[in-house]
Amino acid sequence: MSEPTRATLSIGELAERTGVPATTLRYYDELGLVRPSARAAGRRRYATSAVRDVGMIVFLREIGFSLAEIERFITGPSRQELIERKLAELAEQQHRIEVARTALEHGRQCPAGEPVRCPRFWSIVEARQRGLSLEESHERAH
Repeated sequence: MSEPTRATLSIGELAERTGVPATTLRYYDELGLVRPSARAAGRRRYATSAVRDVGMIVFLREIGFSLAEIERFITGPSRQELIERKLAELAEQQHRIEVARTALEHGRQCPAGEPVRCPRFWSIVEARQRGLSLEESHERAH
């Protein structure tokens, strides 16, 4: 075995070490997220540092970054800006979840016994149809 082959990983070895399927690693290569450091007999060979790179991609996906955002994170100087945008996005998602949770809790404990028989339920639906936000509709109903 030649020295470069021993110092690198095959796509199968990288998949095994990271838990990411080889098909996904090929896709990451197409997107330019994780590139092989060499090719041997037409096969991708990755530097051992690719394990760390794939780990970062998996982590960023888990915390809500899209692949396009990850590409900008990896290549761009504006990481702090991306983090700030993601934090704002997550805060908005958290807010929507809390409003939804409140609405569902009401549905579960609704005095009418069945949400579709509840006048508050219908007032929220009608307010949404008039263009109010879910939060505004819910506040007006209570």
